[in-house]
Amino acid sequence: MDKHKNLQLLKETFSIALDYLENSCSERNLRQNLSPAQLKEAFKISIEEKGADKTTFINYLRKIIEYSVNTNHPFFMNQMYGSQQLAALTGDIITSILNTSMYTYEVAPLMTLIEKECVAELGKYIWKNDKETDGIFTPGGSISNMMAMVMARDSRYPDSKKLGIKHLPELSIFVSDQSHYSFSKNGRILGFGEDSIVKVQSDHRGKMKIPALENAIKKEKKKNRIPLMLVGTAGLTISGAVDDLKTLTIIAKRNKMWYHVDAVYGGSLLLSQKHSTKLSGINNADSVSWNLHKMLGIPIVCAVLMTRRKHDLEKSFSISASYLFHDNEAEFDLGQKSLQCGRRVDALKLWTAWKYEGQEGFEKRIDILMEKTDLFVHKLNENDDFELFCQPETPIVCFQYKPPGIPIKELNELNKNIRTQLFEEGKMLFNYSQVNDKMLLRCVISDDEISANQIDQILEVIRDKGQIILKKSRNSKSDKKRKLVGKV
Repeated sequence: MDKHKNLQLLKETFSIALDYLENSCSERNLRQNLSPAQLKEAFKISIEEKGADKTTFINYLRKIIEYSVNTNHPFFMNQMYGSQQLAALTGDIITSILNTSMYTYEVAPLMTLIEKECVAELGKYIWKNDKETDGIFTPGGSISNMMAMVMARDSRYPDSKKLGIKHLPELSIFVSDQSHYSFSKNGRILGFGEDSIVKVQSDHRGKMKIPALENAIKKEKKKNRIPLMLVGTAGLTISGAVDDLKTLTIIAKRNKMWYHVDAVYGGSLLLSQKHSTKLSGINNADSVSWNLHKMLGIPIVCAVLMTRRKHDLEKSFSISASYLFHDNEAEFDLGQKSLQCGRRVDALKLWTAWKYEGQEGFEKRIDILMEKTDLFVHKLNENDDFELFCQPETPIVCFQYKPPGIPIKELNELNKNIRTQLFEEGKMLFNYSQVNDKMLLRCVISDDEISANQIDQILEVIRDKGQIILKKSRNSKSDKKRKLVGKV
């Protein structure tokens, strides 16, 4: 292979990437509305025997960007991630170039120290000055939650690592009925079964109801099931709400349960002195899931599982492998506390952003996102034809477009159609969700540079689309009525 030729290819690739980043807020659509069949027709995906020439290959790269969703635009509000911190992107680029794995100090000496430093700093935000905390970077929140479930099992039944779950009593894991689906999926994978995941009723915002939790625990005990684990959520997927983490602490201790907080989204509020109090009680958790690629703008994936006690991870995930782990650097071989063997260096992109922005920069970003969220709420409240669902605790705003005189069923259909049509047009992306009897529009504020004018524009586009849909609906009803009259 011609190394010089390939380096030139890399330079052109960087040029394309920079052009995309510089123009990501342009007027072009955020996505192309193509079906899988249409996309296959438009882009040559098939692998061929002979490689592409340089010009053709560069064109492929440009097309990849053209046919991908522009997640860096302020109007991308569909998911819990979005625009990236460019200082973090530098770490991601270096990570790919260095191409090493995180299982041993031997092959990743500096990266090991960087991961340990990041974990130690994150631990301070959760457990303050406790030096016995630990953590590990994971492939995402679902895996973090799975690992927490394993540690909960092993903490109470250490022999299960060798004997398996067949020797265990029936166990119960308590989560909110609005918690992430990963707990049910992990229940299947780990052999607990989905029935072991007890979904506790939540209030209208999605917060776990404390009386409902206490009743659920009593019911499980009457069935001779052992309460193993209690999960509090800090930043629900739909509303962004935070459970009463303090009260959950008391209940977990009283029932001798492992207490895990799924702070995959809301964890980054801890970086702000102003907003960290929303997670009051998280310092009592045995383990915490926290995704830095959500809210903080680190490139995907940047996720950690944090533990209150130093050796909980090793107790569950260490194993003998003499060809890989040697005694000389045992303390620094992070593979002894991870689920995987091969593991990407996900800490470097967090470290480069943190080093560049400092703690002040991270705190400022969180504060600005919450200010933009408050601004969005203010704009909603200024308009009589919009209704806020609940006061946001995190940068997620749920609301309805609600022109007067429309029944709830038609209103739900209207909001769903607004989102569907705007999604197909690709000019702005936000999501929708059914909560109780309401179909809500849901905007995640991920861009700290979104302006008041842009928020006005979002609401105006929603209103205009809603009026167009209503007009078509009225015309359709009038046509049907005329046809019926004509038949009579």
